[in-house]
Amino acid sequence: MERRIPDPTLMARLQLSVKGVDWAAGLVRRWQHDTPPGGGWTPHQHVAHLLAAEQNVFHVRVPRILAEDRPVFESWDQTAHMEREYRPEGDIEELAEAFMRAREQTVGYFKDLTPDQWTRTAVWPGGVGEVDLAWVAERALAHALEHFVALLNLHQEFDRHHARTWLSG
Repeated sequence: MERRIPDPTLMARLQLSVKGVDWAAGLVRRWQHDTPPGGGWTPHQHVAHLLAAEQNVFHVRVPRILAEDRPVFESWDQTAHMEREYRPEGDIEELAEAFMRAREQTVGYFKDLTPDQWTRTAVWPGGVGEVDLAWVAERALAHALEHFVALLNLHQEFDRHHARTWLSG
């Protein structure tokens, strides 16, 4: 059996992960600025964070891994970013579309890499340590899926009668 780098489904999964975020953003649009009952980020903040992380983490780090030998990354302070840069303006669905476009750019970095390029390494912050580019691609996928699940969980909190919503609109 021929082994391929990356796993042939990884690129498709990277692209499809944003579709889930887009769909979930539509589900919670009515509550986009509502804080969940137990506290935490609003749906709008989740999608704004996804877009910011895509642009400030993956769009910065992937090119550096490709251009530099074993770069060492500083931690990106998501809390400080949200406090300084987050703006509640803009519709959550527009943010989700911007995230989809940003993810296309991320996928573009990975699209035509050689097997040797996939094995390039960097030192990831937060105590993670040395990782290769394939790990970074999976991290980008996991990050989108984590927030997709968070948006679905918020939908569960805000709306407990989904069928009525479907029938009304």
